[in-house]
Amino acid sequence: MKKRLHIDYLRQHDLTIEEVKACAVFEHLTDEQAKEVIATLKTFTKIVYDYFKKEYKNH
Repeated sequence: MKKRLHIDYLRQHDLTIEEVKACAVFEHLTDEQAKEVIATLKTFTKIVYDYFKKEYKNH
């Protein structure tokens, strides 16, 4: 059975290095690499959000 995670969709703070490294796939990263993961996720999220806003506005 899959473990259910609580997702806080109203989260108001950035992902932390500790949270990134808590994921098994990222646990081997240095702090600097974890910061890059955070920056990449923020950029990707902004691109997706901006696209969604644009598409929503046009419909």
